Amino acid sequence: MAKNAVVLFSTKEGEALVRKHCRAAGIRPADLKELVEIEAEQVGRMRKRGLHDQFQEIIDRMGEDA
Repeated sequence: MAKNAVVLFSTKEGEALVRKHCRAAGIRPADLKELVEIEAEQVGRMRKRGLHDQFQEIIDRMGEDA
C-alpha cells in the first residue's frame, strides 16, 4: 500500500491532530506514522508475517529515544 494511504497523515488538519495527540501520549508523530504504514501494508493479508517484529523494533527504538 502506498505511503500516505491513511488520510490523517496527508492533510494539515490531520497532521496537527496527530501532533497534538502524540505530544499528549509522549510519542513522536513519525513513530506513529511508521507503525500505521506498516499495518496498512499488511491489509488484506491472511498472515501478517513479521508484523510483530517490525512493531517491536519501532517500540524498542521509541524506548531508546525516551
